[in-house]
Amino acid sequence: MICFPNAKINLGLQVARRRGDGFHNLRSVFYPVPLYDVLEFKKADKFSLRVWGLPSSAIEHNIVTKVWEVLSARFDLSPVEVYLLKNIPMGSGLGGGSADAMFFMREVLSFFQIEVNEKALIKMALELGSDCPFFLFNKPSYVIGRGNVVEPLEINLSGYYLLLVFPDEPVSTADAFGRIVPKPPEYNLKKLVLKKDFNAWRKQLVNDFESVLPPHLLHIKADLYEAGALYVSLTGSGSAFYGIFNRKPELFAYKNGKVAMVAL
Repeated sequence: MICFPNAKINLGLQVARRRGDGFHNLRSVFYPVPLYDVLEFKKADKFSLRVWGLPSSAIEHNIVTKVWEVLSARFDLSPVEVYLLKNIPMGSGLGGGSADAMFFMREVLSFFQIEVNEKALIKMALELGSDCPFFLFNKPSYVIGRGNVVEPLEINLSGYYLLLVFPDEPVSTADAFGRIVPKPPEYNLKKLVLKKDFNAWRKQLVNDFESVLPPHLLHIKADLYEAGALYVSLTGSGSAFYGIFNRKPELFAYKNGKVAMVAL
C-alpha cells in the first residue's frame, strides 16, 4: 500500500484559552496543500519503520510508530514494515507528521478491512495530536477546540500559487505553546476567511504564534509581500511562512533556509 500525505496551511490561527487538561482551545481554517510525503507499507515478520529524505523524529518517537502502537493495542494486526520519504519539513507548521499519521492510520484500517466509526477515529486521532483529526477529512475546514471539531468550509484557492519559506530553525510546538499568551478572539475568523478578501486578510487575519516567533524571522513576511504576495502568514506554530500569489511567483534566494512553490 502506498499513499501520499499532504501538508496544510493555517488561514489565521487564534489561541483562545488554556484548557484545564493542559491543551489550548484554538480557532483556525486549515487548508490542504499539494506538498507531499510518500508512505508505503507491506506485511512483514515484525513492525519496522525506515525514513528517508528530510530529518525526522527518531524511529521510536516517530508519530508513525505511535500510530502502530495505538492500532495494535486495539486490533489484532499482522506486523508491517513501513517506508517513509519525508519532503515536508519537521517543525515547520505544515502538519507533515500529523498527515503521515492519519494517512497511515486510514490505510492500515482499510488494508486489514477494519471498520471504525467517525467518533472513534477522531478519538484515536486526538491521542496522536491536535492537527490529526483534520487530516482524517483532509479538506478545507474550520477547526476549533483542541482540534476535535472539524467543520468543512466552502473556500477555494484553486488557481493561486503558494511560495513557502522554510527557515533553518524548526520551531518546537510545545515551546511555542509555552510562550504564547491566550486571548479572547478579536474578530470572527471563519467569516473573515469566507469573504476571500485578501486586502481584509492582510489587515486583520493573524496567526497568534507570530507574536512569539523569534523576531529575526519576521523579515520573511516583508520579503514575501515585496515579492508580490496578496497575503502572507506564518503557518501553525511555525517556522514556515507562506505567501499567496495570483500568478506564478519567481523563487528568490533565502540564505538561511529553503524556498518552494506549489500551485493550489
